[in-house]
Amino acid sequence: MTLSLVARAAEPCDMYDALFDAPDHYCECKYNSFAFAFPIDSVMTEPVWFTATIDDLKQGMTAYWFSSDSVVMDVYAFCTSTEPTFSMTIGPNNMAEMDVEELNKKLEEMGALSTFLSGITPHIHVHTAHGGTGQVYCYPYDQGPHSTCSDALEMRPGMTYVCSEEENVYRLPYSSLSSRGKAFLQWKHKPKKASQPVEPAEVWLTLGGCEGDTVGSTTLSDSLHVFFPDSAVLAQARVTQQDLWVHVRHAQGVAGRVRYYNNPKYADPLPPYIQTTCEGKTLTLNHRTYTTDTVFTDTLWVNRDTLQIQDIDITFTKDERHDTVTVKESELRRGYVHSSGFVLRAYGDTVVETTQPNACTVRYYITVLNPTGTEEISGSRKARKQMVNGELIILVDDKKYNVLGQIIDK
Repeated sequence: MTLSLVARAAEPCDMYDALFDAPDHYCECKYNSFAFAFPIDSVMTEPVWFTATIDDLKQGMTAYWFSSDSVVMDVYAFCTSTEPTFSMTIGPNNMAEMDVEELNKKLEEMGALSTFLSGITPHIHVHTAHGGTGQVYCYPYDQGPHSTCSDALEMRPGMTYVCSEEENVYRLPYSSLSSRGKAFLQWKHKPKKASQPVEPAEVWLTLGGCEGDTVGSTTLSDSLHVFFPDSAVLAQARVTQQDLWVHVRHAQGVAGRVRYYNNPKYADPLPPYIQTTCEGKTLTLNHRTYTTDTVFTDTLWVNRDTLQIQDIDITFTKDERHDTVTVKESELRRGYVHSSGFVLRAYGDTVVETTQPNACTVRYYITVLNPTGTEEISGSRKARKQMVNGELIILVDDKKYNVLGQIIDK
């Protein structure tokens, strides 16, 4: 709902004198409260009270505050309560959120959960810390304003933006850019279940307008790795006074968060990661999986505007085995089973591999020799090829083999 939180209700406080021991806020809380309902998009110029419901609080809360002053949200179980059950403070130009689990935990800690669940109507007092004014947006947890080209939220450095729609566009004012052009963008997504993967997000920047030229793009698949826009582009945009537009796109039904920071700080580097393993295996480090040799310096997010680097050196070695076997012609006719498990039917050289999921790949270089020196198999046995369900099958006498020479049926 959209409110101009200026005009206050003018109900008389007839009961106030009778409640001589009531707190100072009783009258405002009891008689001058607005009905609370999501979403709230309001200009706040003075303190305001809301009358909420348990169902409102059970949704959790995400609140944005655009002002140079801090704003405080106090939740009272009763208007006669002298202290709030819990409070949530949002700093200048910032966002704060509280999910259902966290909210219930706070209620339990305060001993108020049973009171709230008994049907008592809670009251929310919203006020600034120093009498300032500002714009407030309030949504259920995991939801946020849909920011579009025609109605774009301003992206403030350090502020978290919930992206609950498939695509959001934010305006990054040139005045908010670092003169050095040093900055990064971060995407965060927390799956609802631990077994589910983190959903990625496409992020790209346009210069001078929402439909302007693209000046940087990436896909972010975890929160540890961030996107560094071109520092020269950012510095030049500040000089030429051109805003940047940050586009974020992800799968439907995903609720993620995006943040922008200027002039990142760097913590002490992590110890180098040097690891050697065999081909066929995988190595997972810092939410990324590696299958081939790589040497680089990884940059990782630590907290807020702080990053950390780590040198990575990963080597995958080959497991190659050479073997020469001497096989009688009669054995080769029947199919000689090599120690690798492959069935061989011809003299000469052959190369075979054994592979299993996340296990070492073994490559065999096999030479098959005839003890008589003859490298051909005599006799009338003939191989026939046949396609079965799209797979090439080799038929020799009464046996079936795949293209690797392995028996698949008798």
